[in-house]
Amino acid sequence: MGRVQGKVAIVTGATYVDAGGLNIGGATATELAAEGAKVVVADINVAGAEALAKILNDKFGENTVLPYGLDLRNESEIEALIAQTVSTFGTIDVVVNNAGIFPGDDGDVANMTIEAWDNVMAVNVRAAMLMTKHALPHLRKNGGSVINTSSTHAMAGDSSLTGYGASKAALIALTKFTATQYGKEGVRCNAILPGTTTTPPAQQLPQVIKDIYISHTPNPDLNGPTELAKAYLFLASDDSRGINGEAIRVDGGLLAHQPFVADMVRFGQMTAGANE
Repeated sequence: MGRVQGKVAIVTGATYVDAGGLNIGGATATELAAEGAKVVVADINVAGAEALAKILNDKFGENTVLPYGLDLRNESEIEALIAQTVSTFGTIDVVVNNAGIFPGDDGDVANMTIEAWDNVMAVNVRAAMLMTKHALPHLRKNGGSVINTSSTHAMAGDSSLTGYGASKAALIALTKFTATQYGKEGVRCNAILPGTTTTPPAQQLPQVIKDIYISHTPNPDLNGPTELAKAYLFLASDDSRGINGEAIRVDGGLLAHQPFVADMVRFGQMTAGANE
């Protein structure tokens, strides 16, 4: 029996694209389906959600995965997603609030526009709150798991992506409040904080940028979506029933070290080379 056998999950921000394959949501949906769950994959990229659903239904059986297109900035569309999930699969056990954006106009504070700020907050934070709000009547019946995708940007600053970082920090607070308010009813809520991950957009970065990220990650390589998905599966399963209100970094050790470590390693290599 699979680790989430018989559970019903919604994963937002879940797609498959030809240029890059699975994103974190798509990999998470794959792990959930492989372990026995029925899954709704929801994204504004309808074609990407449909492509993912076809792959997973072909692999795990017809009607395992339902694709759903929506704009998470609209509460009415979120309500319709919840209703469709219950109508199709009967209940909701797991909600993965994974959808998020980091648009090009999300820069530094001095140049931040209200429109850019509000757009990021609407997708990254408000949508997660509304997804949880409208799923709660179903989650509170038999218990369940909510998993929010935060980021290491919630824990440290950057020269841009101000709205993104602030929104991901807010998700950690939302996680703790949700866990506190509904834990006694069997509803757990945890957050995962990915570091740089080889998602389809990251695969398109110049190699020099990838090398910078790799140099600051203690693990040999950057995590891929599948490494992240294993953590989501764990938090969705009853194996993690003792974990509630946690923010768990899955970043290959990115934030485990002092900021100067990569520079010191390079300095040591240069010094050793000069002494040869």
